[in-house]
Amino acid sequence: MPGVLEKSLALVGAGTAARDWIEVLPEFPEISLVAVVDPDPERLRGVRARGFASVAAMLEAGCVPRVAILCTPPSFHLELAEPLLRAGVDVLVEPPLATTPADADRIAELAERGDRCAVTCSRLRRAGAVAAVRERIAAGAIGRLCAVEVSLGAKRDAREGWRGDPALSGGGAWMALGPDALDAVEALAGPVRRIRVLDAASRQRADVEDELRVETEHDGGVLGILRVSWNDELARPIARCVGDRGEIVLGNAQTVLRSEEGREEVLASDLDASTLLAAVLNDFLRECRGRERRVDPGAQTLAWIHAGYRSITSRRWELA
Repeated sequence: MPGVLEKSLALVGAGTAARDWIEVLPEFPEISLVAVVDPDPERLRGVRARGFASVAAMLEAGCVPRVAILCTPPSFHLELAEPLLRAGVDVLVEPPLATTPADADRIAELAERGDRCAVTCSRLRRAGAVAAVRERIAAGAIGRLCAVEVSLGAKRDAREGWRGDPALSGGGAWMALGPDALDAVEALAGPVRRIRVLDAASRQRADVEDELRVETEHDGGVLGILRVSWNDELARPIARCVGDRGEIVLGNAQTVLRSEEGREEVLASDLDASTLLAAVLNDFLRECRGRERRVDPGAQTLAWIHAGYRSITSRRWELA
């Protein structure tokens, strides 16, 4: 097997997510983008790296990167991650980790067996702003935490492209945006204990849902209220932590603590997309260099995604 190229990176998939990563890479001069994989040659035009139609073609050509970022439809994640992990490549995966819990477990098993990293890109779970909020909540800045509201949205046509095909996407707005929403609510309120869907809609009359409202239950009676949508950008704050003596609001521009006396304090201002991606990549590279492997939350998050889908049918609280 060819030697692994030091500090080299391959992007698998050349769509919107990959372009976001390309914009972040200049912040990491130690990383060299050596390959981009995509079956569509048009997407490879203008990319300053070797282009390949498949992961197999890349590996057969002797291009074995140190790390790879999967930016493809989630139904392909297992079949792409497996040869990469077997070749000794550490893999960062755009959420969700897979479309089924069985596939997610298989990715984790392959990574553990080969002593490789297979990590879900959890933008909000370890964001600096989220950590700052968590610390202030623990210190009692807003009294007892009662509820966490999370709203994530993006304008998407649910009838076009792979996102509208359940066989490729595994679901709609909940499968696409739910992992980030669950990451945020768990980072702020602790692990989800059970989940139920309040409302699911396909306002665009597609084969997948384009909007969902969800409740999650956490220790201490804390309630999570999540909304994901492909119908609007949801200009409201990303998250709102409500306590019995104040609240903390996380927005893209800044994070603000508001006391019950009406005072405001800016806690952070690093929830823009580029900062979040840079933080994820930095953490991923640190883990790749270390000897200890932490448990990736992606498989558990996917289990909650599926519990949410079951709740649509059962109309009850569900466990993962």
